[in-house]
Amino acid sequence: MKHLLIVSALTLGLISAGISADENHPGGDSTVGSPGDLSKVSRTIEVTMVENRFKPSEIKVKQGETIKFVLKNTGKKKHEIMIGTPDEIDKHGKMMKKFPDKEHPDEPNMISVSPGKTGELVWHFTEAGVVDFACPLPGHFKGMDFPGMKGTIEVEAK
Repeated sequence: MKHLLIVSALTLGLISAGISADENHPGGDSTVGSPGDLSKVSRTIEVTMVENRFKPSEIKVKQGETIKFVLKNTGKKKHEIMIGTPDEIDKHGKMMKKFPDKEHPDEPNMISVSPGKTGELVWHFTEAGVVDFACPLPGHFKGMDFPGMKGTIEVEAK
């Protein structure tokens, strides 16, 4: 009976943790935007991923645009790009430090790109302001206030 109670408590805890983890990732409309519809892409922006930086690291878009980011990894390591708030990026970076091999194919605001490969991420920018992006892999990103693989997207108001 004790074993059943422990298993039930652990299962409930894991389900609760999964629900809160989902709340921390932008999947719907938020200040950073929402996943974009490929058929509504306004334009394409190429971003090169190399060791410890993105080229370009400063991007300008207009409010309401849906951008297809073509991400080329010319580096020697796997890289990721995550679009989010500084808190979301920091939190995900800490989680990646604990679980460096974690894959997250169902996260619409991020993508992993292996060395020599190209990936695509489509994003709709709903709000004017500054949106952050970074590579949250261990050693690639050291927090929003420190040097590392990060950048900003300036979303100009309509």
